[in-house]
Amino acid sequence: SNTSERKKYISSNKIGKHKGGKPVLSLFQKRFRKQSEHIMFMATNEVQQIPVLARLSKRSLASSFVISIEDDNDLEGSFTWSCYPIDEVMAGERFDGGVGEQVIDAMKSNLDSAEKGGFKLKCSIIDTGAIVETDAKDDGALVTTLSRVMVQSVFEKLSGLDDITIKVPSVGNPSISSTEIYSRQDLMSPSGCAPLFASILPPDIDLGKIEMSDMVNGDGNPIGYIPRPLVHKFNLLHRGIGIVVCRDAHLTKSAQDQILPEVYVHQRTDTKRIFPSLYDMFVGGVATAGEGLKMTAAREVGEELGLTRPSLSDELFKCTVCTSYNRCVVTVYTYKFDSGHDRISWQEEEVQWGDFVPYNTVEKSAALSIDRLRQSKNWPGRDGDALEGLVCRSVAGSEESIGGDEFKWDYVPDGLLVWMAWIQWLSR
Repeated sequence: SNTSERKKYISSNKIGKHKGGKPVLSLFQKRFRKQSEHIMFMATNEVQQIPVLARLSKRSLASSFVISIEDDNDLEGSFTWSCYPIDEVMAGERFDGGVGEQVIDAMKSNLDSAEKGGFKLKCSIIDTGAIVETDAKDDGALVTTLSRVMVQSVFEKLSGLDDITIKVPSVGNPSISSTEIYSRQDLMSPSGCAPLFASILPPDIDLGKIEMSDMVNGDGNPIGYIPRPLVHKFNLLHRGIGIVVCRDAHLTKSAQDQILPEVYVHQRTDTKRIFPSLYDMFVGGVATAGEGLKMTAAREVGEELGLTRPSLSDELFKCTVCTSYNRCVVTVYTYKFDSGHDRISWQEEEVQWGDFVPYNTVEKSAALSIDRLRQSKNWPGRDGDALEGLVCRSVAGSEESIGGDEFKWDYVPDGLLVWMAWIQWLSR
């Protein structure tokens, strides 16, 4: 049925052709502006119902658990993280999508502790510092990692102490507490928090040089500092950025009635540990702890492509990307490449090819890449009729309007999830 539907579009739409000497607008500009409501939840961004938004501010993600952050009304300075298994939260629920959408739906769900398993972590202030208690019986490394993120929330309330004592579940047995003492002054900076995680990190790692990131809630607001290796080890929700580099124009909402500029597409090196040789239409990266997101964007586009002029847009939107290996609240920007002044210089360990590509080509090649992931059951995002319609409309006529390698480009799945959120945002 997909093939016959595509043939209908091929016969009725000559995409990329010219009419009356004027270029045809992008597919999504013509087709999706009227249908934006139908693809509202095809990718996840901040445009949600108010109750869901309020819920996300009290949620986060770690390993196979969704975390509910709950204040203790009976004890000042005390709060609880209830960690529910995602599989149990979603048991019996129907959803259209892959593993990433299942996780996002779990984060939005009403969580009833009487019906779900998991464990709880309760953080309280004591005379000498902070204590975290748990009912967990296993998952020691994850439990103590989350406990050490939790205690950071009370450090500012312990201003009268020179040294802070923390009592947290031990790595080997979470039912046994480990007592540790730290200088309060040291703990007030991201790098000073690194020693909190020494028992979980490899023994030969240099704590003074380790990169720290922010664990965040569902809104993307930081809830604690965490060493970056542990972000990946436990698949923690964190902050990042995505940048669309456009030739000689910013691609923003005001561009909806204009011909969209070319977009820079690059290919990852074949030595990359994750997704070697795949393509991406975004420059992306993880924010370091305490770093402003626009500063992160400027740093990443400078490192990867050598673009250092102050040519970034303001923040356009945020979206949440979840896969089996990455969970990130992504803030999206554009960079206006000036053909008369800018020169691109690749970071050798990151990029092996790149060039500016017509917007329609990016749109269609991305849809084809999504379609291949769907056919192989590897698409992590939302599925259903809306996505099927997008693929049909974008693929239509591709054999005629895309030639050569572009037709076969496979994009990084994370970038495709952000791209879906991009199409949703721009079409509105």
